[in-house]
Amino acid sequence: MSKSKESQAYLEVITGAMFSGKTRELHRQYSVFKSCHFNVQVFKRDIDQRYAQDEIVTHDGLRFAKQDVFIAKTVDDIERQIKKGTDAIMIDEAQFYDSSIVKKVDEWVDKGKIVVLTLLPTDYRGETFGPAGDLLAHADKITQVFGRCMFMENGLYCHKPATKTFRKGDVKDVVVVGGSELYEARCRQHHKIKDK
Repeated sequence: MSKSKESQAYLEVITGAMFSGKTRELHRQYSVFKSCHFNVQVFKRDIDQRYAQDEIVTHDGLRFAKQDVFIAKTVDDIERQIKKGTDAIMIDEAQFYDSSIVKKVDEWVDKGKIVVLTLLPTDYRGETFGPAGDLLAHADKITQVFGRCMFMENGLYCHKPATKTFRKGDVKDVVVVGGSELYEARCRQHHKIKDK
């Protein structure tokens, strides 16, 4: 890593409800890093197999280069796979990791790495999702993206900016990986919890 890259280390959190474009924004920044000759590693949790088992794919089909994608069950798995010459560490869906990720991302930044991660700030119940609150508190930069509320009434969608993730059905587990078959983006007004 060059001295100029080392001095630019920071933690950025890209946050928003499902279907707001978090992974698309991660991909945009990944493309910029690659075009500027940064060495980039992109990590995802092993349980996230929505569109591919060993790739990261956005809801609308954008793919990260396979050679830059690494699967990690734990924060220690990420640590073990980080290469010495990596300039930027990117993590998709960081809320799926345990609270040790907070300390680790600070350590990586202190060692001169750029760290950019995506996360859902709240779960389907509207409660802080795992380490999301602490990661947001530690961020040097927060990029918030918005979907549009998909609540429908009288044949019309609400379409207000969506800040919440609504889960269809009656599954109560907090971590349930899924796509549009299971989740919708909703505004605060239409984020209704069925069991309350």
